[in-house]
Amino acid sequence: MKKSAKAISIIGGADGPTSIFIAGSHKEKNIFRRIKSAYINRKYKRKRALAAKSIFPNPHTIEEVILYIKQQYSAFEADDSYYCYQKRKRDMKMALIQREKPELLGGEKHFDPPSDLQDMEAVSKWLRKLDDYIHDCERKTELISNEVFPVDYHLFLINKEEQGTLEVEIETLRSLLSVSWSGDKKIMEPISKDIYLYYGVSQKDIDEKTERYLGLLACLSS
Repeated sequence: MKKSAKAISIIGGADGPTSIFIAGSHKEKNIFRRIKSAYINRKYKRKRALAAKSIFPNPHTIEEVILYIKQQYSAFEADDSYYCYQKRKRDMKMALIQREKPELLGGEKHFDPPSDLQDMEAVSKWLRKLDDYIHDCERKTELISNEVFPVDYHLFLINKEEQGTLEVEIETLRSLLSVSWSGDKKIMEPISKDIYLYYGVSQKDIDEKTERYLGLLACLSS
């Protein structure tokens, strides 16, 4: 079966420097997979709708969030000695530059994928171009000073030993919050949701469907 895609765009993402989206028309032909996919989509939409109804205005500042996670979960701030610190810091800065001043990284890029995604040689060549672009953006990001593009990045860790580790990334100039975790879902996911809920949203966030609101909604819908 021949698979095709129309275009690819690279944009900044919350979980790293880039998110890759392939736009094209591809419909699943396996009827059982289509039924399963439709069921999962309906289930997610219902869960998302219920989550939206549970959100009410109750915002807290980034400074209050930092104090809360320290008191509630014994969070501590990471530094250069943490193995992921420099990468996390660079990735957030890169994502912010791509969103706010993409010209500093050479502007937005648009990549056309091979017409046949089963042509592995063509796909490999295409992916190498994407990798080269990402690495180039990473290199440029590291050369951009804080005077040119100010970022106040902080990374807090919540260590639950064998149960897992939770990372809370904070950018104070823009009041940005990003939570990720690894480990026991039953332990770590409720902590993640609690932090997002404490950070909260304002009525304006709800009315305007801001990034802060959509982040909370996505967390509660997971």
